[in-house]
Amino acid sequence: MISSRVYKRYYPDDSKNGTLFFYQWLRSYIQPDYVALNFGAGHSVDDKTRSLKGEVRKVIGVDIDREVVNNANVDETIVIKDDILPFPDNTFDLIWSDYVLEHIEKPGIFIKEIYRVLKPGASFFFRTPNKYHYVSLIARLTPDWFHKLIANKARGLSSEAHEPYPTFHRLNSRRDLTTYSRLTGFQKMELKFVEAEPSYLMFHPIPFLLGVFYERTVNSSDRLSGVRSNIFGRFEK
Repeated sequence: MISSRVYKRYYPDDSKNGTLFFYQWLRSYIQPDYVALNFGAGHSVDDKTRSLKGEVRKVIGVDIDREVVNNANVDETIVIKDDILPFPDNTFDLIWSDYVLEHIEKPGIFIKEIYRVLKPGASFFFRTPNKYHYVSLIARLTPDWFHKLIANKARGLSSEAHEPYPTFHRLNSRRDLTTYSRLTGFQKMELKFVEAEPSYLMFHPIPFLLGVFYERTVNSSDRLSGVRSNIFGRFEK
């Protein structure tokens, strides 16, 4: 792992903190009386930046993984199956998914369900790896067993951490997102292409420095935005 001194040399403040940027954007749309849905909530996280609990009336967390039932960052949890949501139409004031879209096997069903349970005028926010970034390209070219072998180590997680979920990369490109948002009927779409700090490369100084060089390069021109690491998006019903 790289030292905090090396990291701070290149990232001395939060200006390249993708998590902070995404959740500041999401929070600019919330109201205290909202009922919000965290689709793919998973397990609890220590980072309070990623939790809306206490900031809105209710946060419901859903996931296909039973780990969600122990998530302390939401007010209510539900285990779902096949992306079908057990809620009436027009239920939620806001929905968000954080690094979930790359794992969606049936994007048509997923987007239709998101649209169905959103209230008119409400927004669906998401953060997902860009399908055409080098990390995603490597992931698509390597087998699942390889992901399980190195992914947690690359992210600086312990050996006890949850294994990475299968990825399908069917809903994490500009083209795919545009196609499904239009087919479903969303009225507005915003996409932001963001290259943040190279967190996946912090396991060793050399790849980390290469990642810093890449980050500086693709952030130097809007013409290179299409190969930045993350897509932050908002669909409005």
